[in-house]
Amino acid sequence: MAEIDAFLLDIFNAEQEERVQRLNRFHQLRLERQQLRDVSNPFTLPAEFFRRYYRMPPHVVMRLIGLVENSLIRERSTAIPTHLSVLITLRFLAEGGLQKGFAQDFVHPVSQSTASQCIARVIDTINHLADDFIRFPGTEGQREHNSNRFQRTTRIPGIIGAVDGFMVTFYRPTINEEAFFNYRVGTSMNVQIIVDSDYNILNIRVCPGSNNDRFVWQFSEAKEYMEDLRADENFPNRYYIIGDSGYTPSRVLLTPDLNAAEGSPAHVYTLEHVRTRCIVERTIGILTNVWLVINRSRKLHYSPEAVVNIIHACAVLHNFRRRQGILDENDHNFQPAELRDDVNRRGRGEAAEYAAGIAERNHIITQHFM
Repeated sequence: MAEIDAFLLDIFNAEQEERVQRLNRFHQLRLERQQLRDVSNPFTLPAEFFRRYYRMPPHVVMRLIGLVENSLIRERSTAIPTHLSVLITLRFLAEGGLQKGFAQDFVHPVSQSTASQCIARVIDTINHLADDFIRFPGTEGQREHNSNRFQRTTRIPGIIGAVDGFMVTFYRPTINEEAFFNYRVGTSMNVQIIVDSDYNILNIRVCPGSNNDRFVWQFSEAKEYMEDLRADENFPNRYYIIGDSGYTPSRVLLTPDLNAAEGSPAHVYTLEHVRTRCIVERTIGILTNVWLVINRSRKLHYSPEAVVNIIHACAVLHNFRRRQGILDENDHNFQPAELRDDVNRRGRGEAAEYAAGIAERNHIITQHFM
């Protein structure tokens, strides 16, 4: 009996010693990370590597830090400096990899759990800037400005934005997973953006991936705003959003005429429509190739709520970069999509809207392409 007690005591002591050693190694690792952070300065990286890591030059990152640091200081729950929290988040969004991989390198040595906290706080703070950077044209002057910019390359009048959607995939959630399933790409979010002629995002709406582009637009605030504007007699000018054939044409959304005879005015209108609308496809290409975390080649390991926050943050940063003069449209070779067959899946409730949209399109063709 005594021998058994001694044997069990030896096992207990060995476990205790191993536990103490693990704890000591953990504290030693924390100390080493802290020492590395104290001497590490990512802003001393060569300019090429800095921009590759963070998608912005150092002086632009400093401006971003200036916009968010007050909120981060008030809410800070870790000992990580504000500038390091921002850089960790930018690198996560830019590379789209696992947090553990980039968090523990020599540039920003932190644990995965600390990186996760930093990313969540910074993304939330960036999204609070959305009203300052993502703005739909709300005044007559802004709408006229957008329309004039579009009319540099097309005869279609009154265009103030182009709309399209793309998918962001993530691992299926445990609750309501059927709402996010898309038969083409799997569990995803359908992201609708409206852009101007200068690649700026004017509006963004994120819906579960089971909804198609037509549904996302049909129940959007942007559509409601455009229809209210059209119904208001105080604003006699006609303004439009342009979209591909996957959308239902209406008085405020113009689509191409895929059945137009070659050489006809309707065919010329369609060619100009497609060339003009490709601006939104190019913007999606820029957005998802700069911020790889939302690229279709990636699959996010986050809850639906976190995925939505990440998508919105990328849109805010896209417009922030453009305001700082970081232009990407010439850095990538994005070609407009080919004309696709029209999709005749309209509900009966859309019949009147569809007829009004066709009439509006024919009116524009008659007035400007005959």
